[in-house]
Amino acid sequence: MKSKIIIIILSILLIISLAFNAILIYRELRWADPDWFDPMNELHAGNMAPDFSIPLLTGETFTLSENKGQVVVLDFWATWCGPCVEKMPTIQILSEKYDNVVFVGINVGEDPGMVQDFISRMNFSYHIGLDEDSHLIMNLYPTIAIPYLVIINGDGIIAETIHGGSSLMKEIIEEAIINALN
Repeated sequence: MKSKIIIIILSILLIISLAFNAILIYRELRWADPDWFDPMNELHAGNMAPDFSIPLLTGETFTLSENKGQVVVLDFWATWCGPCVEKMPTIQILSEKYDNVVFVGINVGEDPGMVQDFISRMNFSYHIGLDEDSHLIMNLYPTIAIPYLVIINGDGIIAETIHGGSSLMKEIIEEAIINALN
């Protein structure tokens, strides 16, 4: 009897583990699917930033065009993305330092409840947008991978895009912000 219970518990744990890994693999493959991503469509410095509206965790809506005249930093991220999570404290520090810059972390493709739990646990206070169906990153701000940072100047022009993330990127990101402010 005891061995049957152990086998059942182990079987349940195995199924949960397989399901979790399948989700992670699906997400990784989706980013690398050449049918949706064309590198020629990726935005670059000098391009006009496409306007969009996105729901925030606070229940409000962020609309890019309503922030014309301000530098806006868009940080595309996900909780399962290690480099994204590693870079987020840097974004928090910069958001506290530059109160004249709008910072929006845009979560890509995850459940709002899970995102809210993560943000609360990490104690981040900058705006967090929800791109639940990945429409924004797949259509308006296409990229092959996250983390993906887009810095937009006050005229609505992309000043810089930055791929990758680590806690060592503060100087690179801050320099791009300063350039966009000037």
